Amino acid sequence: MRNILHLALTCLLSFGGLSTAATWAETHMREEHNIENYDAASFFALHDSDNSHYWTKQDILALYGVLHTVDPTGHRKEPIRAEDQNKVYDTIIGLMDTDKDGSVSMDEWLAFTQKGGDLPDFGLGPGHHGDVEYEYEIHHWLKYHSEDENDEHLDHAEDIEHEKLFHHMEDQAIKDQHMNIPPKFRVQT
Repeated sequence: MRNILHLALTCLLSFGGLSTAATWAETHMREEHNIENYDAASFFALHDSDNSHYWTKQDILALYGVLHTVDPTGHRKEPIRAEDQNKVYDTIIGLMDTDKDGSVSMDEWLAFTQKGGDLPDFGLGPGHHGDVEYEYEIHHWLKYHSEDENDEHLDHAEDIEHEKLFHHMEDQAIKDQHMNIPPKFRVQT
């Protein structure tokens, strides 16, 4: 009997009768937020950045991570082209924006998901939408380090790269502060 059940399950999985593949939203929630169980309303609220009860263009693009030019390890990446950003936005609006106001309301999202709608996968990854520090912590630190670990133990390539990026960003912030000071008042070095 056990062999028959195993064979039946194998056949179902092999021929697509039973899918175990995660949706883009499930992958996003697991990889970006470490959340396995959620409902549609929670998903919406988490990605409604300004608490307006609408997903604006900014919210939609942030959800898919297309606004960032740095990957989770701090490496620079090419910005997502405007055409690709527009494709993401236009597709999502086309799927859900029933009142044609250019945004997605909580009610529109819930209606979409209740009909079995899933967010499409545009092939852009799981939607990294945190800042560099958050992405490093979520994708590296929490997997490989502990709370009581000190800087001497941060010897992974990702740690070293992150540290370099952090110092570069600090230096850039200092330079940017000087840009707001007229040249005649700047300290001459």
